[in-house]
Amino acid sequence: MRKVYNEVLDDFVLLPDKIERIVSLDPATTETLFMLGLGDKVIATDAFSYRPEEARKKPKIGSYTHVNEEFLEKNKPDVIFTTMGAQKYLTKKLIDKGYTVYPLGVSNSVYRIINNVEIVALVCNVKEEGRRLALSLIDEVNKYRRVVEKRVKVYVEFDLGGVITPGYPSHVSDAIYIVGGRNVFDDVDEAYFTPKDEEILLRDPDVVIYEPKRLTEYEKDRFYRRIKERGLDKLLGKKVVFTIGDFLAHQGPSFITQGLKFLYEVLLAL
Repeated sequence: MRKVYNEVLDDFVLLPDKIERIVSLDPATTETLFMLGLGDKVIATDAFSYRPEEARKKPKIGSYTHVNEEFLEKNKPDVIFTTMGAQKYLTKKLIDKGYTVYPLGVSNSVYRIINNVEIVALVCNVKEEGRRLALSLIDEVNKYRRVVEKRVKVYVEFDLGGVITPGYPSHVSDAIYIVGGRNVFDDVDEAYFTPKDEEILLRDPDVVIYEPKRLTEYEKDRFYRRIKERGLDKLLGKKVVFTIGDFLAHQGPSFITQGLKFLYEVLLAL
């Protein structure tokens, strides 16, 4: 057995030397496990784990707030990966029931995504693979890093059942800075919050990036309609860009290989 420190718990987690049965209840961790070559060890995931495509085929046994405990009891995973935020109480519940749980901190920067990759590799005892993947992600970051005299002002809006935008301690705000822009709410210390419409106008973004749950023509029309209803018509004179949905919000390695590239290309075109 091995003892691996967990900063969220501020304690050591006792793990088998060889991890054979993994349950991941965090989409970012699920993607990381597959990219580390551990997809065959994953016996189940949460309902939102569909990256990469192979992850869709795994049994779906839970979400951010609940899990199928009968499955866990029957299959006895070596480790269950969770994250913080919405899963804080689920994590505590599983630990109290005697399961080996390794919660990961929420990625508040691009480099925290990379750090989490190495942590997952450490837990699963594939440290060399973790370092290789981390280095490849660092190369991607350097590929899209821009040094500019004047930063493009970016407003990002997520549809998460309501209007949400990122502040400074988020991987999205960090990524915008890396590619030569500045999140208009970069001075806010909260990771995600609902902005005041008048404050958006006051900060006068150069580009608006909107992320729906899933991009359709209806969602585009709905966005434009809501912008007018909110008295934000001025934003329609700016460059407006849509993501495919659940794209920039994703905190797995593909945010760096795809999301960072997307942001780089959006700003480069201005």
